[in-house]
Amino acid sequence: MFSDRQTALRGVHHKTFVFVSSVATSEDKPSGSKKKAKKRWWRRKNKVAPSPEEEECSKEEKRREGPEDQKAKMMGAKSVSTRQTRRYKCRGFPNPAQFCYMNSCLQSLLTLEDFVGAFRSQEQVWSSDPEAALIRAFMDIRESHLSPDAHRKIRLLVAFKEAVSVWAPEFQDFDQKDAHEFLTSVLDQMRSLCPQLQAAAASEGRIYSCPVEDHLVFKMQKTKTCKGCGAVSITEEEFTNLSLDLIPGGGTVEEMLRCYLKETELDYNCECGATTSCQRLSFVNLPKVLMLHLKRFRFTPSFQLQKVHDPVDLFGDLVVSSNQGGGCLSLVSTISHVSYTAECGHYICDGVDVNVAQEDPTDRWFTYNDEEVTETTGKAVCDERKNVSYILFYKRHD
Repeated sequence: MFSDRQTALRGVHHKTFVFVSSVATSEDKPSGSKKKAKKRWWRRKNKVAPSPEEEECSKEEKRREGPEDQKAKMMGAKSVSTRQTRRYKCRGFPNPAQFCYMNSCLQSLLTLEDFVGAFRSQEQVWSSDPEAALIRAFMDIRESHLSPDAHRKIRLLVAFKEAVSVWAPEFQDFDQKDAHEFLTSVLDQMRSLCPQLQAAAASEGRIYSCPVEDHLVFKMQKTKTCKGCGAVSITEEEFTNLSLDLIPGGGTVEEMLRCYLKETELDYNCECGATTSCQRLSFVNLPKVLMLHLKRFRFTPSFQLQKVHDPVDLFGDLVVSSNQGGGCLSLVSTISHVSYTAECGHYICDGVDVNVAQEDPTDRWFTYNDEEVTETTGKAVCDERKNVSYILFYKRHD
């Protein structure tokens, strides 16, 4: 994307969801002690123990309960919208100075539980390396993700931004930036630390494996065939994400991928004297997480930056072929740019609840609009982000 795009923040309006306790009819009520016991057993079996951060957030929520919350409890209501918003607010990140692009990128990365876990399991390697400040700043944010302390989060966000800016000075100021450029820079910097961290680990009899390479990097094969003599040239290149052109009038992600991979004709000077060749792209392998960037910004013939509003039909699953076989991936997070023009806008993130299995019927997701966090579903995200989705994260089924 374009680093010279300066955008002003605009708020995003969210629907307020009011949760009320349901009243069971005689048809809904389970009959007999066996059904009651089974229900109690299911709840015990599927209950997830709260983390220390969640317990702290819950305590903070109780301290802030007002008369309406206490009245709702007395009346038997499970929750009200204000309490639900406060409880989820612990998951959000403050936005003191046009941080929405960074906040959205961080929320999406934190949704990738295995990716984050790969860093955590190798803490002994990167924690003492002076050059690994970026990784330490990222993991500090992860450890405080559910904390209600907004001031601490601001300090950690500023520290992370400063760590990124050491090697990417274009992110030093407090202007709005492009989320795709920022995220690509973060991943490239994390990956660039791999050789020295591997050397440091080897000196201590350990092994360091780069989480970016293990989870996000994949190879693309480029095959060129001369139209004159049929000579074939094959090259491979590594990527952390693909940038896809939108289909005029709308289309699906699978259709956009097919357009990206389709055979094209190129000017190519071959030794046989021919001047054209055909080029075909293919996945050599599929990553554990496939990141797709949707090209919603383009320059007009008069070099004016323009936003593209063509809808993208999003679905929960995506089937992709590679030279090593096909694979099925599930959508786990999105970053959206909410604006009618390229000159202004606001970034938000949607991410699956990592504590709920992918096949869980509740389909529980969260919408992260800086410090405002609301509950949603994957279906709602697919329906509501057609015209604003900007970066998509698909997790491969193993």
